[in-house]
Amino acid sequence: MREFTIGPNDAGQRLDRWLSKTLPLLPAPLAQKYIRIKRVKRNGKGAKRDDRLVKGDVLQLYINDEFFDAPTPENAFLSVFKPQLDIVYEDENLLLVNKRPGIVVHPDEHERVNTLITHIQAYLYQKKAWSPYWENSFAPAPADHEPKDQGPGDRKVLPLRGAGLHEPARGQAGKLFIKG
Repeated sequence: MREFTIGPNDAGQRLDRWLSKTLPLLPAPLAQKYIRIKRVKRNGKGAKRDDRLVKGDVLQLYINDEFFDAPTPENAFLSVFKPQLDIVYEDENLLLVNKRPGIVVHPDEHERVNTLITHIQAYLYQKKAWSPYWENSFAPAPADHEPKDQGPGDRKVLPLRGAGLHEPARGQAGKLFIKG
């Protein structure tokens, strides 16, 4: 539980807007849910999302610690509330997804949140199959890339992408991409 006292600069804001500014990693639908189920309290009592904050209000937030972190490329997946994935195949080591047109695979300077990698990480985090807090260096990542030097008659299997869910699986995904 974390506690905040509202100062003069935050007074007058709606509770839901204050939450989105204070916890940018907390997805808006999840913030609404936390307010509704009273994991956000104002002066010791349940609050409504459109409550206007007053100087001196004390907010108690019963919210997971990871949402209090500062946004970074490493934790961008936390802001994805409902991952948008077309899962073709999944087992304990491999996740094969059909990549939507227009979505970038890796975060870059133009897009940090709506990427294939952040959606995969959000999916795995929400189903409790992976967490960066459990790992020292591993993060789910593309396991293989599209075949190179294809002729005009060759069939392309992509936009399917594989993500290794555990380190040993990364080298095995190529076998699923080859179709012949």
